Amino acid sequence: MNIDWAHEEFLWGLALPVLLLAWSLFHRRRDSARRKGAQAQWATAGFSGIKQASRTSARPPKVLLCASLALLIVSIAQPRWGTEEQITFERSREVIIAMDLSKSMLADDIKPNRLERAKLVVEGMLDTLEGESVGLIVFAGTAFLQSPMSPDYQILRGFLDDINPSFIPQGGTNYAAMMDTALDSFEQSDGMADRFLIIISDGESLESGWEAKARELKEQNVRTICLGFGTKEGSLIPDGNGGYLKDPQGAVVLSKLEPKTLTQIARITDGIYREASVWVDLAQVVEETVEKGKASLKERERENALIERFHYFLAPGFFLLLLSIYWEFPSLPKPRTLKRKELAA
Repeated sequence: MNIDWAHEEFLWGLALPVLLLAWSLFHRRRDSARRKGAQAQWATAGFSGIKQASRTSARPPKVLLCASLALLIVSIAQPRWGTEEQITFERSREVIIAMDLSKSMLADDIKPNRLERAKLVVEGMLDTLEGESVGLIVFAGTAFLQSPMSPDYQILRGFLDDINPSFIPQGGTNYAAMMDTALDSFEQSDGMADRFLIIISDGESLESGWEAKARELKEQNVRTICLGFGTKEGSLIPDGNGGYLKDPQGAVVLSKLEPKTLTQIARITDGIYREASVWVDLAQVVEETVEKGKASLKERERENALIERFHYFLAPGFFLLLLSIYWEFPSLPKPRTLKRKELAA
């Protein structure tokens, strides 16, 4: 039987119980010689009960203690023998959420408004994730990474609560800047990760140049999930002062969902577009996108793994340790009365 050791260096510790046993036997032999000499002297002095007392005070050898230590040391070294077939999996999923913070996201054609509904949708997705790295980009006329890639969703939730259009004073919806930021924000991996860019916007953009960035996303194996928040009927945009946002000519601005750009981004990147005028299960949409690409749980390989056997030594080691405490460590001896023999007349 071929035994493999996970921590073979710990086997040097087996010298400890061997030395302890030798020390115990040596002192037991020396104590035995001393007791015999003392017994002879006391007998000459005419005391009785010496033989019984000497037996009681004899030190038991620490055989059980040494055996328990040896077994525990072997278990710490983690012996392994025999093999079993295992399938190893790799969860590798990177998600970046790009949140549109243009003022049009404050329109209330979706209650309570587009931005707050988007936050709720993202919160629902975070509750279903298990260890994926998630980052947050906010964008309007420009874009920046608000929360770097991390599996700590509490940080992301803290940012979600606070973000609003005042974070980016520059107005507009610059998709090219957002995609460029996303490309720089994905972790540098071996390309085996499933990468997703979730774009949350109402689709209104007068910027150009995003097509080239979308093709670059596809080259980097990034799939987009484009969510259009708003309705085709649209709604007025609150200005924060009790009125509504107006254009330079003084006319009240009516903001409608414009899905054309979001749809084209999804098409170029082999992604998915969904309208979010009603509740959308973002986690389910991610899974649908996974089905179009490679699975996020990938069977990497089958391998024959050695079977851990440390428990075969750990349990007996503890059992012998308890026996050793009971048998090999006697309690304090009780005081005895020694009677002097009557001298013969």
